[in-house]
Amino acid sequence: MTYLKEVILENFMSYEYARIPFKNGLNIIVGPNGAGKSSILLGISLALGQSHTERGRRLSDLIRFGKDIARVSIVFDNTEVGGEKPFPSIRSDSVVLTRILRRDGNYYFEVNYRSSSKSEVRYLLSRVGLNPDNLLIIMHQNMIESFNFIDPREKLRLLEDALGLSGLRQRIIEARERLKGIAKEESDVKKAFEDVKESLDKWESQYNRWLEKKRLLDELDILNAKYAWARYEMLEKELNKLLDQVTYVNDRISFLETDLKRLDLDIKNILGDIDHHITVIKDIIGDVEAGGFVPEETLKEVLGRLRNNILRYGDIRSKEAVERYQLEELRRELRNLESEVKRLEGELREARHLANMYERVDVDKPVTEIQMEIRSLKKVLERYGDVDESVVETYNFYREQYEKLEEKLLEIARNRDQLLEDLNKRVERWRNEIFKYVGMVSNEFNRILSYFGGTGYARVEEADDIDTAHLQLYVAYGGAQPILLDAYTQSGGERTVAAVSFLMAMQRFVKSPFRAIDEFDVHMDPRNRSRVLELMIRYVSEVGGQYILITPGYIGEYVGDANVIVVQKVEGASGVVVQE
Repeated sequence: MTYLKEVILENFMSYEYARIPFKNGLNIIVGPNGAGKSSILLGISLALGQSHTERGRRLSDLIRFGKDIARVSIVFDNTEVGGEKPFPSIRSDSVVLTRILRRDGNYYFEVNYRSSSKSEVRYLLSRVGLNPDNLLIIMHQNMIESFNFIDPREKLRLLEDALGLSGLRQRIIEARERLKGIAKEESDVKKAFEDVKESLDKWESQYNRWLEKKRLLDELDILNAKYAWARYEMLEKELNKLLDQVTYVNDRISFLETDLKRLDLDIKNILGDIDHHITVIKDIIGDVEAGGFVPEETLKEVLGRLRNNILRYGDIRSKEAVERYQLEELRRELRNLESEVKRLEGELREARHLANMYERVDVDKPVTEIQMEIRSLKKVLERYGDVDESVVETYNFYREQYEKLEEKLLEIARNRDQLLEDLNKRVERWRNEIFKYVGMVSNEFNRILSYFGGTGYARVEEADDIDTAHLQLYVAYGGAQPILLDAYTQSGGERTVAAVSFLMAMQRFVKSPFRAIDEFDVHMDPRNRSRVLELMIRYVSEVGGQYILITPGYIGEYVGDANVIVVQKVEGASGVVVQE
């Protein structure tokens, strides 16, 4: 642990130049009022960048009258402890923090004589647990009394900071901020989710209409396939039937043509017989005219044959005429059939082409029934004329956004639950640490008060919420029951004794390299002041660490091995002497 080795004041307030040595232990600054004791603590605070010293005043007013620049330097020990330097980033055995004030209002810091920013100085101090703004670490004039006026919530925060527990509170705040961020993100995502859901619901109805339309189109496609194959099969049957008719007619034509040829031959033979019989008859007539004799039987026989041939000729001619008419009719029918075959073959080719556009399906209904179903289905499809496939892309877009946002909400919920669990753990740890340390401080507080005839305790109240949690001190004197310490119930001396007792009770646990109190003995009677001083001397020897006490009063002869710094003002300039 480091400690404050020296303070150097140049043209600062009533000091022209002073080097003030400190030691690790108790340092008591004494001197009459107005000598410049408090200026030393004020200079330390300025060099540390304490905000309190910069409120309500111009820093240029702290420059010694007639000078344009003031310099305050504080020197910390930086020798290795346990193989590590208190300020690891600085290699030298001393760390010098300097605050330079200029009359023109230009103020700046130096670390080991190199320009630095206030944030860098604060970072260095945080490495050794020193927060100069914590009044439990540095108490200026009148702060002992004002401690009792501090909001109890602020008292708890000061205690946390002094004990090195402020990081626990900060971790809770960070977790809550992350939860707030999660809550805002969840709110934003929920809004986006609701907007997308509203759009999705709107497009879903259109999408469902498209699905119904697609189902109907698929059904229509099946019906068209059935119609195409049914028509093809129907035309194929008609063509086969027609081809059978053509075959039959061709067979009939062939038969008639053959029969006519036979009839034509019969006619020729009959005509030949008739000509022969006529010639015979002519010969008989010639023989009769010549006086010859022809038997009657012979004449009758010839005439009978002639008559039979003539009758047979008439029958054959009649049959020939009928068959020739039939042949012409069959040829006309054949031409019509062949024309119809060509037409059907064309339709069949077209039907085959259309049918091949679909997979082969079983046809279980006639073409006319399928046509009726197609017309009925097309009528239904007219109701869906306002919806097309473009709705699918829009619907899928909103569906995808909906699912993403839904998953995002689930992820946020998981993160929220995890953060909430982490927050609860952090709060529980903070609460346990606070109760533990406050309990130890409270015991020590009560023990110290007993030296002054008092009792008391410290208690954290409303600890379920860090925003409302606060620290209250309860004290009593003269054997009474402890009551709340406030600015109105106890006397000024009782309040001061309680405040100093509480500060001393904390010293075993404070992380800061040094503590400082200006005029700790305000409102104390001489008896209690002596007890406090004696107790502080004893405490420093027990607890260790560095303490700076400032008092205008007499400190007596016995101060142990305390470093006593006497401040005097001679001819307007303050100076210091270390009492041997």
